[in-house]
Amino acid sequence: MECIKSRQFTFLLTLLSFIHCTNINAQKAHGLNTRINPIDNAEMVFIPGGEFIMGSNPEEIEKIWKKLNWDTAEIQFTKSEQPAHRVQVDGFWMYRNLVTVAQYKTFCNATGTKMPETPSYGWKDENPIVNVSWYDAKAYCNWASGRLPYEAEWEYAARGGNTGTGGKPRTIFVWGDSLPVQPLANLADETFIKSGYYNSPGFHFFSGYDDGFATASPVRAFPANCYGLFDMAGNVLEWCEDWYGLEYYKTSSAKNPKGPVTGDRRVLRGGAFDTTPTITRISRRLGNFPGKRNEEKGFRCVQPK
Repeated sequence: MECIKSRQFTFLLTLLSFIHCTNINAQKAHGLNTRINPIDNAEMVFIPGGEFIMGSNPEEIEKIWKKLNWDTAEIQFTKSEQPAHRVQVDGFWMYRNLVTVAQYKTFCNATGTKMPETPSYGWKDENPIVNVSWYDAKAYCNWASGRLPYEAEWEYAARGGNTGTGGKPRTIFVWGDSLPVQPLANLADETFIKSGYYNSPGFHFFSGYDDGFATASPVRAFPANCYGLFDMAGNVLEWCEDWYGLEYYKTSSAKNPKGPVTGDRRVLRGGAFDTTPTITRISRRLGNFPGKRNEEKGFRCVQPK
């Protein structure tokens, strides 16, 4: 009985978090500051500048792992997101959704660029473009008169106003602090595991959760966050502008940080349909070689204010 009550309480917390954000979006449905990029017809939303707590601390990580009953072996991969620190970012425009297959086709036709290899699961025009390297993503953003987001911008936008400053909360996930119950994002779920796409006996996934997609989903298949941004958790990982540095947060600038000056890997954010739940946390950062192409890596663009 205690376990059932606990599950009901967890569901209620998740539901309340979802309703809260949905209500905010509903209230701002006609107030979101949006515009269309005429080059690729992408809808952008203005993200107002501000200050937030970026990253995490060991004590916070320990509490999260204990609360969600995660394998402590995965804690070793969180060191690059420490320490938590205050960061200020200027306002910027961000694509509301990941760049789609259709948009990338337009880019290829306009520039004579070859389309990436079709992923093994196939794709539709409304799916996010994947199998693109960091260089491919950067070339697209340059063509679209934009750039890739710096990871500080990405995390600030993903938090949707939950900055951890001024008495505001700072949640674990885009949707809140609890594991999801109803479909809130395209994550490594029951459908993904049953598909056999990723065949690893020890793979950690969102057990008991089912979003209905085994692989990538259309870009607006799930609720937006409180800034009106889609897929800031799950679906596909997002390339960022920055070089990736394991200890960069120890020396990061407090205003508009742009990452290390040099490196061999670039930052990826957001988690994907095939990544463990720990990677879907807002604070989690990954790095990969900029020439790497995978079926779960995509991107979105930003434009300065």
